[in-house]
Amino acid sequence: MKYTSLAMLAAGLAVVAPLAANAQGKVNLKFLTAWDDRYQGTRFIAYRYGALIKKASNGRINMSFSGPEVVKFKQQHQPTAAGVFDLNLSVAPYYFGTTSLFMAFFALPPDTERWREKGYWQYGDKEFDRFGLKLLAHPLGGSAEDVFHIMLKEPIKPVAKPLTGRKVRGNIFYKPIIEPLGGSIVTLSGAEIYSAIQKGVVEGAAWPVLGAVNFKWYEVAKYMTRPRFGSSPYTVTMNSNRFKKLSRADQELMLKVGRDLELETPGVFDAATNEEIAQLKKFGVKETYLDPKTAESLANGFKIGIWELALKNKTTTKRAQILFDMAKANGDTP
Repeated sequence: MKYTSLAMLAAGLAVVAPLAANAQGKVNLKFLTAWDDRYQGTRFIAYRYGALIKKASNGRINMSFSGPEVVKFKQQHQPTAAGVFDLNLSVAPYYFGTTSLFMAFFALPPDTERWREKGYWQYGDKEFDRFGLKLLAHPLGGSAEDVFHIMLKEPIKPVAKPLTGRKVRGNIFYKPIIEPLGGSIVTLSGAEIYSAIQKGVVEGAAWPVLGAVNFKWYEVAKYMTRPRFGSSPYTVTMNSNRFKKLSRADQELMLKVGRDLELETPGVFDAATNEEIAQLKKFGVKETYLDPKTAESLANGFKIGIWELALKNKTTTKRAQILFDMAKANGDTP
């Protein structure tokens, strides 16, 4: 998105959601989300953060929300950094072209308190600062490495490369899963998946377990792969200049609530994931299993593949290497 377009968008949004605090000390913030409310992550993280901030500030700080219907999911990093929006909920694959460092957090132990203890969280905050953003929270979409699966039209066979010849919705994150299994990646937004599977553009979709019921993918894809894989770190960022304009007390509040959110979300996502699986089975979706040797090999290679992606971006390689060395010193690398 070009800056001229951003300026026009900012002017339009300013009419309905003023940026500045008003005379009564109220603060109105514009929150951009990578997904609409059909995806639970939007509600569990963005909407929840807004509600917690509103409560903690006694209604003084309020947030209005926009999603991919306003700015496409892969184009949200820049308008937030430029100040068109104040906050953004996203994931590392969506801004991979800007910085690949945050891909590494998919390969770290799923424990945000450990990330803070070992300095990974702070290092990520420093990386965002390069792009005019402040890290407020790095919440996880579950407490274990079992957040993702692939929904398919047809079951897989117990062979080394069961996705051979199949096109699967994914993005750069899923490369260490889909390609070793023989599949090819087609990049689509969540809203495009149903139609793509229905029309045969793809034969399945890699996605967190959460989302399939609300998007109704169970109507067009009747199988889900097992075992599940991967952890799912999200990022909640704020425009740095906007953050600096807040009072010191409000800055501390935003960060405290961000940490509280990190502690809350894994359990919320776990419960919702278990309910989602039960619902999918109720709608007739069956589990289809990888060959045990293939599954073991894939699990071992997945984190290695994620680190390779994090180290791949030439503009980020040196900084990602520093994070890798930190993690290795702490025994947090594969």
